[in-house]
Amino acid sequence: MTLRHSLLSVLTLGPAYGYQLHAEVVERTRRDAPLNVGQVYSTLDRLRRDGLVEDAGSTPDNLPLYQLTDAGTIEARMHLTEPDLADWHEMVERVLLAMSLPSNHLDTLLANYRMLWAPREGASAEIADPSGGAAQASAAHAQRLLRSAALAWLDSLPAIDPWPLRTDRRRRGRRAADTSAAAHGSSR
Repeated sequence: MTLRHSLLSVLTLGPAYGYQLHAEVVERTRRDAPLNVGQVYSTLDRLRRDGLVEDAGSTPDNLPLYQLTDAGTIEARMHLTEPDLADWHEMVERVLLAMSLPSNHLDTLLANYRMLWAPREGASAEIADPSGGAAQASAAHAQRLLRSAALAWLDSLPAIDPWPLRTDRRRRGRRAADTSAAAHGSSR
């Protein structure tokens, strides 16, 4: 899944600044690869150039806020409902992201992924070409196993409750107030 689409999807929650978006993408997609905050800001610049995000003012401490344009909202909705590739890693990140957002996109996304992974009627990939040898037969077997695993994972998702993620946005460098420590007069 591209960072571009992850950012657009997370921005459906409303305006945010770059570091907030960085933290939310990492938390919501459970990314395998590290995400550099510089990548987030350069991607936001390209999204603004392409007319998918726009400036939304700034925070009280002057951090620039970004919000979706109408075109960005449409692209985010398409990303959350219309997969175009049967790729395992992309699918897992996209589904986890959709599960974490308070929208009605998940059922459509899961149904469309099931169609992408479903065996094709009369597909020649299911029958290995004898002239291809062991390598081709092994690759075809791997594809069948991956298809089976993807469909089994997709079928298991309705039984999995989405995890409770914040929909309010934390401010930079601020942790949620611990009122118990303040109430007891403790200090560090």
